[in-house]
Amino acid sequence: MDYYAFKSIVGSRKQPISLGNSSESFFELGKRPEPYIEPDFVKEEFPKEKPAILLVSAVGASGKSTTARALSHDIGLPILDLAKHKPVGDNTLTGVLTSAYPIETVGSVLEGLRAGTHGIIIDGIDEGRSKTNLQGFEAFLDDLIERSRGAASTSIVILGRSQVLLSTWLYLADQGADVAIVRIDPFKLEHAKNYIDAYVPNRNPAQENMYFEARDRLLDRLGAAFTPSHDSEKAFLSFIGYPPVLDAIATLLREEQNYHKVSQALGDNAEPGLEITLLLKIADFLLDRDRSEKALPNFIEEIASQTDPTLGHQLRQNLYSRDEQCARILARVLGQQFPVQSVPDSTLNDQYERALETWLPEHPFLDGTKIRNAVFEAAVVARCAVSNTEVYREVAFQYVSHARPTYHLLYIMSELAKDLEIEVRLFNMLVQSATDFVGSNDELTVDIEGVAWDEAELPERSTAVLELGVTFAEQDEPREFRFHGFVSRTDTVPLGPFLHNVNVVLPCNLDLVGEPRLESAGACRICAKDVRISTADLVVLSAAGGKSSVHEAGLYLDAANVSGHAAAVSNKGGAIEICCVSHEVGYPLAKYVKQREIPPVDPGLMEKYLRLRRIMLEFRSHKKGGLAKYRVKIEHERVVKNDLGRAVLQRLITQGVLTRDTKFYYVDSSQISEVLGVTWPQLRQHQITPELEGFLRGV
Repeated sequence: MDYYAFKSIVGSRKQPISLGNSSESFFELGKRPEPYIEPDFVKEEFPKEKPAILLVSAVGASGKSTTARALSHDIGLPILDLAKHKPVGDNTLTGVLTSAYPIETVGSVLEGLRAGTHGIIIDGIDEGRSKTNLQGFEAFLDDLIERSRGAASTSIVILGRSQVLLSTWLYLADQGADVAIVRIDPFKLEHAKNYIDAYVPNRNPAQENMYFEARDRLLDRLGAAFTPSHDSEKAFLSFIGYPPVLDAIATLLREEQNYHKVSQALGDNAEPGLEITLLLKIADFLLDRDRSEKALPNFIEEIASQTDPTLGHQLRQNLYSRDEQCARILARVLGQQFPVQSVPDSTLNDQYERALETWLPEHPFLDGTKIRNAVFEAAVVARCAVSNTEVYREVAFQYVSHARPTYHLLYIMSELAKDLEIEVRLFNMLVQSATDFVGSNDELTVDIEGVAWDEAELPERSTAVLELGVTFAEQDEPREFRFHGFVSRTDTVPLGPFLHNVNVVLPCNLDLVGEPRLESAGACRICAKDVRISTADLVVLSAAGGKSSVHEAGLYLDAANVSGHAAAVSNKGGAIEICCVSHEVGYPLAKYVKQREIPPVDPGLMEKYLRLRRIMLEFRSHKKGGLAKYRVKIEHERVVKNDLGRAVLQRLITQGVLTRDTKFYYVDSSQISEVLGVTWPQLRQHQITPELEGFLRGV
């Protein structure tokens, strides 16, 4: 569906009514955004042609706000920007309407929404959701349902990121609202060229042919991802058709007008993962250009000439490196002073810092005090995250603690960190970036696998692996991302605010954080030494995608100690269980606590029991039904650990509790109770039955 068809659906029967009092958050757009390249749309859930409420879903930084503004101008409807509005709640929309329209027209506005002859565009639903608790957000949605009830055409359009829009759609549908959802699709090749051209204005006519050659050569290398296809994985990789990627190309062509140089520098033969490789080359090209053509001749050379030859040579080689530029960009956006003295001599360092006060604001990655686009943001964060300089890693951690990353970070980190170990505390930024892929028919699973905190022999420092799997409706096996990290027993690792089918086993402390909400969807199990909860509203959903059944859906904590607070718990399905040796939580969390006791078992059986429990709790719901896990993961030393663990695994197979094929282990649920005599809750709560004790003695 093209923009014209989309506009026709929204604009049907419209007789807009002019605002009386505009505000920063509720306004009419007098001028159409320029340039604006119209995207295509895909109907995802569309039961009728003119739904009263139409949701427009897209991954992060894909042009939603620009589309909202273009639609506002083209149809004459006002925009309610929740990013700039106070927290929403009961009767928010009604209150906005009665304040913004003259008293004599308020009745016509309300009637127009009910009839579909008037309408409202709501942008920034993600920010609106983040400012309030679940009760307040659902009250806001109830107001939308009431205002649009019975509309013969679309009267409310809501734009937002996929993950939040999915939850919004589920609630509206459950309340019987007349709602549909469409998705903004990546640009096709022709529109991609138009986008780049529009953002490289005032080109030298004498260089036009070289410009087109450079532009087309870049896009040719990305051509596979622009090929129309119903293949889900290709659609998954088609993120290059979204504005941030095209803006990165446009920035390159705008900054570097020697187009022959661009063609030569970036025109290598295609290689695996060429989309990511090319984006990194574009980012690195701009970083190197800023150093060699701006910093080096304009101020580094002068500073280096004022010191001894050896140090001068080092300054010419090392100052304003790629990593340093990235760290300085993040520090600037955070409003912090750069944390490193770059030049040993304090006087020369002051001279260097004064020069950068002038030059850094003009960096091609920056747009004022913000990073220009999501691709440059991902490249900057990723470079700092894998840097050898500890303070650069710290500034990356601080940045992602305040700014939710987009899915671009997942791709770029998968390239930069594929041969490296990263800090486990940085895993959360990758978990959050992956939530862009949560859809109504697709599934996200997250595994953070490390040493369990209750192992008999716990090393001071150990490894951990983050595996993110996205499974599409048409596919049996997930598209996986894997990251390796290192963790110490005294580390504190953050996780949140979105947990989707998360399984975590770590030997350290873990902070579950999310303000104003921490959302758990599907089956989420977290095993760590000390778990601290910090949120105003803990929201538990039965399934991340809303449609598939999930084995043992809920949030399960397994820890030595649990502390912290949640002002409210909103249980929308699934269990909540806090199994711990001790706790420091009050109401309402305290009612979910189950005190853990040391199983009354022969000490000689304890190691066998730990191995069995670790093996069995690895299993997840499988797409084809039942519980399954990849063989390589069950057989890994983190799970079976040693010969004793392998013996436990073998007996589970011999007794029919587990079966296997070339790829998977499967659980025979009927055999669990018959052979082991336990239920899943008993396993989670460290309980041992006589049958289970007998099984262990047979190992």
